[in-house]
Amino acid sequence: MSRFMTLAGVAAVVAIVIGALAIGLPQPQGGIGGTAATFAPSQGGGSPSPTSAPASPTIGPLETSAWQTYTSTRYDFTIGHPVGWRVQPAIRDWSLATDGDDWLSPAHEAFINPAGQGIRVSAWSVPRDPSAGAMRGGTSIEGWQDLEVWLTAFCEQGLDTPCTGLHERAVPLCLEKRDCHPGLLVPFESEVLAFFTNGGEGTPVTVVAVWWGENEPAVRPYGGSRKLLEAFLSTMNVQPAEDSPFQESRSAAASFVASAP
Repeated sequence: MSRFMTLAGVAAVVAIVIGALAIGLPQPQGGIGGTAATFAPSQGGGSPSPTSAPASPTIGPLETSAWQTYTSTRYDFTIGHPVGWRVQPAIRDWSLATDGDDWLSPAHEAFINPAGQGIRVSAWSVPRDPSAGAMRGGTSIEGWQDLEVWLTAFCEQGLDTPCTGLHERAVPLCLEKRDCHPGLLVPFESEVLAFFTNGGEGTPVTVVAVWWGENEPAVRPYGGSRKLLEAFLSTMNVQPAEDSPFQESRSAAASFVASAP
């Protein structure tokens, strides 16, 4: 059974147990780039199927000023997490062959909500080197289109989930407002992930993942999994591309989204 099928089954059980407690909590709204597709578990704990989220007041960006800071010496990044969340440090470097299809990989820097909701957020870096097949480092990633090509190869080799429609779902991000290094946020059925890099030749791609679907009860207090991911990304100086002060970045982002067939 794939990790996505397993997660969907767990989500269905959790939803039954805490569903009554979730009544009245705000429903998630679209964040970066507009309204995202939302998903709900199908009957019997199978693969989630698309559904429309009920209308509710929009939840703004999460306040992260009081979040605790964690520095990954293994992957050379700093990330914030909510106070009280448990940190599970990576015990080894991530590799495609060993960790590509493992959402519980011990190579992830993981942040876990201990309040019984089962929310898990992971962050790690994917190396780009000649021995990593499609994740080779011989070509620099200079823009969103380059990152999309890389992401397609990574999804097909390193994610156990359908990789179709990435272009339609991917939303441009900027690592650092001034330079706007390319990033993409992509919702999947049972999780939402972000990928970004500083664009240099051979530099790794950093991945941050919230392992819950957008409309699961556990993430509703945060405005949905996407809002929660956006909050984690903001602590890493990653933000929506349209917030970049450079008009060319905003125009390029708009052209990228508009070019979807």
